[in-house]
Amino acid sequence: MKNEPLYFSKLTNIAIVATFFALWIAIYFSNQVENTLAYVLILTFGMLHGANDLKLIQKSTKEATGGTSFAVALSLYVLVVLLGFGLFYWFPSFAFVLFIVVSGYHFGEQHWVSKIDSTSFSVRVFYLSYGLLVLGMLFDVHQDAVTEVIDKITGHQIPADVYQWLLWISAAVFALLYLFLYTRKSIHANLIKQLFFLLVFFVVFNTASLLWSFAIYFILWHSLPSIADQIIFLYGNLSSDSFLGYVKSSFIYWLVAAVGAGFLLFFLKDDMETSLSFFLAFLAAITFPHVLVIGRLNHH
Repeated sequence: MKNEPLYFSKLTNIAIVATFFALWIAIYFSNQVENTLAYVLILTFGMLHGANDLKLIQKSTKEATGGTSFAVALSLYVLVVLLGFGLFYWFPSFAFVLFIVVSGYHFGEQHWVSKIDSTSFSVRVFYLSYGLLVLGMLFDVHQDAVTEVIDKITGHQIPADVYQWLLWISAAVFALLYLFLYTRKSIHANLIKQLFFLLVFFVVFNTASLLWSFAIYFILWHSLPSIADQIIFLYGNLSSDSFLGYVKSSFIYWLVAAVGAGFLLFFLKDDMETSLSFFLAFLAAITFPHVLVIGRLNHH
């Protein structure tokens, strides 16, 4: 049986408190303030949580097969990033759908991997259903804003029913697979607590703007736990020294990504929907290799 790491429980408590503080910001400050804070958090902690991928690749392959050279790891990583950009340029609709599916799986995997013993196909579908449930809630609450962003990326208007179907189908699959895994004694989590988290997300999404809602979930409930997991894997402990080591080893890659995205946002600052669409494409391109790295890590 897997035991959820103690640090994860502490991070969850921090995330809950920080989430309610973020809700206070959403209530008392304008959307412009929310969006600015969201971009700052995504460019810092959000980008940081994927900036150590090359070191993670090298360590995981070293332990499994004896090692992969830095040049090979970097070449493969850049190739996947360029492939992501290419998909958004030539096949934007396909790339966007792929990005949502990959992100949904990644969010679900991060949240549940420490709570499930099995690595079966049903577990992978369970990860996907949970991530899509969260994204489905976000999209359904912010239908108009999401539709505008998708239209900017793909050139297609998405009917509102699509978001509702995504939400309810993913919720149904999640519930059924939870029961299936529970009866097989493969899942070890407090269902009441997990439902409470979903309720918190629902309140956040209904209170904050689209970008601030996403940032709250992405940073507090995904990026910070992911950073903690990566630090444990790389350094064996979670301390101020190991965190500083993590930041130092990822600084150059984080700086390049953050500056690139920052320039993009600066030049498009007067058009919120366009800046969001380009920012989303940028995030997607660097998300694809990150998901592969973390998936390999969890399997390893």
